[in-house]
Amino acid sequence: MHESEKYITIMRCPVCFSRDTDVLMLREESCRHYCTKCSFRGEESEVRGMYRDIQKKFHWMTKRLTLEEQRKL
Repeated sequence: MHESEKYITIMRCPVCFSRDTDVLMLREESCRHYCTKCSFRGEESEVRGMYRDIQKKFHWMTKRLTLEEQRKL
């Protein structure tokens, strides 16, 4: 196996993922990632930042809140 093929990171397009059309992987060209479906282009740090924003959307999904807790928020 070639040395550069060992560390390939599979990343999904954050724009497509936030629109719930998670079907494509990002392609990499010269340290920038791009999506062939929505034409998003960005560096890995931008993609990871967008992933963190998407994770905030699902933060409370696993915790059940009572009505009183919701009123306090």
